[in-house]
Formats: sequence, C-alpha cells, structure tokens
Amino acid sequence: MLSDTGNRLSRLMPPVLLTTLLCFVLGVLLPRLLPVAPSAPLHLILALGIMPLIFAAMIYFVPVLTRSGAPESRVLLNIFGGLLAGVILAIGLFMIFHLYLLAAAVALVTVIGLSHWMRQRAKQTFGSPHPGLLWYRLALLMLGLALAAIILGFIWPQQWLELRRLHLHLNILGFVGLTTLGTLRVLLPTVGGFQDQQAGPWLMREWRLLVAGTILIAAGAAWLPSMSLAGLILWLAPLTKLIHDTLWQQRNTLWLVNGAAPSLAIAITGLIISLLIGTAHGMGRFTTTHMSELFILMFLMPLVTGAATHLLPLWLWPGAQAEQQTECRQILGRFALIRSLLFLLSGVLLVLDLTWAWIPALLAMVQFISLVIWQTIHSRSTQSI
Repeated sequence: MLSDTGNRLSRLMPPVLLTTLLCFVLGVLLPRLLPVAPSAPLHLILALGIMPLIFAAMIYFVPVLTRSGAPESRVLLNIFGGLLAGVILAIGLFMIFHLYLLAAAVALVTVIGLSHWMRQRAKQTFGSPHPGLLWYRLALLMLGLALAAIILGFIWPQQWLELRRLHLHLNILGFVGLTTLGTLRVLLPTVGGFQDQQAGPWLMREWRLLVAGTILIAAGAAWLPSMSLAGLILWLAPLTKLIHDTLWQQRNTLWLVNGAAPSLAIAITGLIISLLIGTAHGMGRFTTTHMSELFILMFLMPLVTGAATHLLPLWLWPGAQAEQQTECRQILGRFALIRSLLFLLSGVLLVLDLTWAWIPALLAMVQFISLVIWQTIHSRSTQSI
C-alpha cells in the first residue's frame, strides 16, 4: 500500500506531466501566432514545463535512491514552487519583463529547499545512497548557479549578455542534462528489460567529466569560445561510453517500433547530434535560439515522451495494478519509434532552416498528448467506480 503522501504524489504527477507537454506545444505555436521575444518560448518550455517536472521526478525517485520512506508532505510544496516560478516568469516574459527576478528568486529558494531535503535523505540511507542521488544534487547545484547568474546580471548590467549565456548553458546542460542522463542510465535497462552491469560504475565515475564539461561550455559561451570546445570533448567521452554500453550492445532490445525504449534511445542520439552541431554554433553558424530549439526537438521531446510512456502508468495505476499498467504502457508506447523519429526529423529540418520544421514534432506531440489525456481520464473514471 502506498502512503498518503505517495498517493498524493502519484495523483500530482500526471497534471505536472501534462503541463510540460502543453508547454512544448505552446512553445512551438506562440512565436508563430504572437510577436514574442525569441527567448520567450524556450523559457516557457524550460521554466514552466521542464523544471517543475524534474522537481517532481526527483521527489519521486529520491526515496528509491536512498532506500528511505515516502517523501514528507511538505516536500511536495517544492513542485508548486517550481510551477509558481514558471508562471511568474511566463507573465514576465510576455508582460512585465522584470518579473524574471522574482521568478529566479522563487526558483532559487525551491532549489535550496530540495537540496537540503536530499542532503537529509542521504544521511538517512542505510549504507551508501545510489550514485544517482549525487547526479540530482549536482544538477540542482548547476540550476542554483544558473539562477544566481541571471540575478547577478541585473546587478551587473555590463555583463548581462554574457551572464545570460552562462545561465542558459548551466540550465540546459547542467540542470536538465545531468538530471536526465543520471536517470536515463538507470531507466534504460528497466524499459529495455536487460541487465547493465556498467551503470553503477558509469554513474560513479563520469559525473566529473560532465560537470567539468558543462562549466567549460557555459563559461566558453559567455566569455571564451575556445573553452566550449574543450567542454564538448569532455561531454562526448562519457556519452560515447553510454552509447556503446546501451544503444549498441542492446540494439536488438532498444530499437523497437513500440514502447518507451526507442524514444529514450532516440533522445540519447538527439543529444549527441545537438552537441556536435553545437560546434557550428561556436563558430557563429547558428544562433543560441536555434541551438536551444534543436535541443528541445532532438532531446527533450523524445526524452519526456519516452519516460512518460514508462512512468505515467505507475502514477495513473499506483500500487499492485500490473495488468492496467501494462495495458496503459502499451497504448502510450504504440509507434513510439515513428513518433520520436518525427522529433528528430524536425531537428534536421531546423538545421536546414526551413520555416515549417516544427510541424512533424508538433503532430507527434499532439498525438502523444491525446493519448495521455485519454489514459488519465480512463484511469480516473475506472478507479472511481
């Protein structure tokens, strides 16, 4: 039986996920419907969509990583803190620009609260916590630094553009990148149904290269472009090992038409492509906005849909409801490879600078959202009978 807090968290996760998915769609449509700043759709997706979802996922997984009990009720407030920061930022970007300072402050307080909770949970662990916990704590550290950088930019306007670029890269590669890679290394064997003996050693070893690479890429983007190339090399080393251990060795298991596995495999592939194209960005070939859009299309969209395919059934049908979870997972994962390839296709079209590049991704995302809404309604109506 789940605790009361566990049940509340399971009920909270589907609407948070749906918010993220809708933010993807809004991020695609808004710049084509309204005269908005180029950074507005990106921040809508990251701040209102991705950040609260990551906070919620961390709260969901940390008790597992620390082998401790269900999260305390008060910890769930951090999810609402992330949502509040995202809403404030959205209002700031579209109406009152300087509200971004309040949004950053709310998010920073939430990050500090989550970090403190993780530290306490690490102390309560019987033995050593799973190395994935360290990745979450490092990801929050990167987000904290990114938020501090954007606040500093207000105090030090002469460095506003540089600190904004630092903020962006610490956010995308540091916060989102470390969180998702730390989760993917554990989630891929689960969804693929295979043993990964290298997952633990990889998690304990490779974070050093990725953290150093993130700092170099972020600092290079802000002040010295040559540093970004060194950071890229540091990032590619552990990613190459990840590809060999999973995408290549388990290619017969992961590269299927249906299920969560192909979406997650495409996400890793898209991350590699985005990073490699990032070298052209360093040489001035693509704008920061283009690179951010590429990261969203090729990495975040297949990642979120793939993770949701596996995890949403656990949230909709909590406890020992394996039959319903399996059926839901099959419905969400139907033709997942094709859906994820559409995300990848949109990224390729974006590189070619075609104005309709977002259309394949938009169609794929709308199809997935319709499945999520239907399954959510179905589970609620069934369990209320």
